[in-house]
Formats: sequence, C-alpha cells, structure tokens
Amino acid sequence: MKRVHCTVPLACAILASAALSQTGRTMKLMAPVVLGHTASIVMDHPPTIAGHQFAMAMCSPSFSGTQPLSIPGVVEGVLRLDPLTYGVLGLGVLDASGRSPALTFSVPNDPLLVGASFDIQGADVDGTGLITLTDNDLELEVTEPPLWSLHMVAIAPGTFQMGSAEPLGLAPYYNEANAQPVHQVTISRPFWMGKWEVMKSDFLAVMGVNPAVHGGSMSGPVESVSRVAAIAYCDSLTATEAAAGRLPTGYVYRLPTEAEWEYCCRAGTTTEFYFGPTLPACHQVNYTYDYWCFVGFPTTVGYYQANPWGLFDMHGNVREMCLDNWDGTSSYPAGPAEDPIGTTGAFGVARGGGFNSSSRYVRSAYRGVISPTTISESRGFRIVCAPIL
Repeated sequence: MKRVHCTVPLACAILASAALSQTGRTMKLMAPVVLGHTASIVMDHPPTIAGHQFAMAMCSPSFSGTQPLSIPGVVEGVLRLDPLTYGVLGLGVLDASGRSPALTFSVPNDPLLVGASFDIQGADVDGTGLITLTDNDLELEVTEPPLWSLHMVAIAPGTFQMGSAEPLGLAPYYNEANAQPVHQVTISRPFWMGKWEVMKSDFLAVMGVNPAVHGGSMSGPVESVSRVAAIAYCDSLTATEAAAGRLPTGYVYRLPTEAEWEYCCRAGTTTEFYFGPTLPACHQVNYTYDYWCFVGFPTTVGYYQANPWGLFDMHGNVREMCLDNWDGTSSYPAGPAEDPIGTTGAFGVARGGGFNSSSRYVRSAYRGVISPTTISESRGFRIVCAPIL
C-alpha cells in the first residue's frame, strides 16, 4: 500500500476535505483473533473491480483517528490507520466473486498477548494507480477462547442442506410445508456452540434466579423461561465477558439462528435425525417413544449420546429457542443462502423437541412456533458465542 504524506499546503487542504462518499469496499472479520486459533479477514467489494490489486494493512495499537484523503488520480477514501506506523500485511488480486482472498494468521497460544489491540484496513489499486480505501477498518483485540465453564464446542464454517425432503402429510413423520424447500445454506464464519442446553446453575449464576419447575440436579436444563428472558441472559453474559476481556472482537453470546442450530444438529448428516432415517429407542434420546419409556421430565445434560460434533440433546430433552423471528407458517425462500436469519413475524422458533415430544417434533428440520413471552416446562435454550448479526 502506498503511503501518502501531507507535504505541501495544497495537499494539506485536499486531505482536510469533507467526508467522502462510500466506495462499496468493506472489511469483514471471518474468524476472531483468539489465542491458539486462526484469524481470518476478507474485503467485500463490488464485482466490477475484478482485476484490481488489493492490500491489507495494520497498525498497532488501535488508532481511533480518521483522515479523509482525496487526491484525484492518486488516492480516495478515509484513512483509519495511524499514518506513521502502519505496515502492509498481505497482497493479492480481486476477482468477480465480490470477496477478496482471506488474510489468515495463527494467533500463538500466549497469555501475554491477551488485550493486544490493532486495526486492519484494506485498499485496492486500479490500472491507473488510483488507490481506493475501504469504508471501514477492523478494530481488533486478542482474547482468550470462551470460558471452558460454558462448555462450548468450536464449530467450523461450512455448507449444508437445510430443511426436510420428507413427503408432505405422509407417515411416518407428517412433514410440514414450512420445513421446505430443502435448500443450500452456507455458514460463513466459525462460532462456538453450547455443548448442551443452558443449565439451571448457569441461569442462576447470571440472572440470580432459577425459574425451572422441574426439580432435581442443578445440572438439568433450565426451563419455564421465556424467549425474552433467554435473550436477556445472553445480553448479560455478553456484557460480563466483554468487561472481563474474554469476548472475541465482533462476537457476542446469543441464541443460535435457525440455520446455525440445524447445521449443528445435523453435524454433517442429511437424514431426518442425526442417528439416521429413524429415531432410536428412548435409551438414546429423551422423548416420548411410547408410554413404557416416557421419562416425563428433563434429564441432566450430557446424559444421552452426543451427535457427531460432540453436542448433546440436539434431539429431545427440552425444546430450544432460536434467534429468528417468524410468522409461524411461512416456508423457506428458495435458492442458496448465506448466514440467513428470519426477521419478520411476531413469533420465535423452537427446535429439537422436548421430553414430552413425539418423534415427529424432534427431527433435525422440524420448526415449532413460540410466543416471545410465554413459558413452558419443556422449553429451554442453548447459546452460541458467535458473530454479531
């Protein structure tokens, strides 16, 4: 990246010009800067600038200032890095995909790095030599992974087939139109998924109350909690962990989206259940198999067999709330999607079924509608540490 210095009065006047228009170039964090992990950064850009060379530059520590730059034929944009200390991290050529090749780097597992801050901004150069800066920078900080006490599993990005191909209205599972069509979904950024549902002890520690109506071990899932209260739990946990410096930049604790939930439930499988096309007897899942094996209450988390990604009770135990808004009836849009989230409708979504659900309702693709404020003894939630949406 070419450095531009204010060396003459005319140039100084130009550099101090009013804020410039948006250029359509945006920096995006694809994987957070976490000890022992690999960070990843891309630049989204207009496909029309395919063939331009691009660069990503960094300054450390983070720089809060900005400097508008407008020298016709030389540079356009707003510099968001320290103009005296930045250096180039990576170079490449843009293609017509609208996204640059990723800049990736491994973060050493060294606790002394925790809290180190830096900014990264991008730029591209056209055939005439004009440098155009990205509209934003990324202000990043090295953090530790999410607390082990939260029992989270690292989930890699990937693509899967979301929805059910089961014929509508036919046995054995009586599929619904709102779980169709089957469509390709890409989860573009890594995240952490709760290994199991939020326990009563977790909720008590963060919120100071235990609303569960089922007694027994505090290691059982919290239930009888509304979607509003579940979101409040996530917000409180986010604030606490951010204040303690344990939250990756650009990430929060929240409910999973429907897409994230189904991606994790399937864990690479394409059948109605991650066990296969049919659900096994109740010794493997807490649901209503038939009257002789109906448990009748949520069991301690981790009691039943985990799915291939090490996640417990994705089928059964308690129904799990998702982040999406939904009208309760509409089906999926056709065609591929990236990181989708439902934003319309007055209701929420519950997935996975509960201890009192039949096999139809604990399928990977089944969607249940819930009111934001109602509670149920068979409904709880699981959290993710995931990108801000």
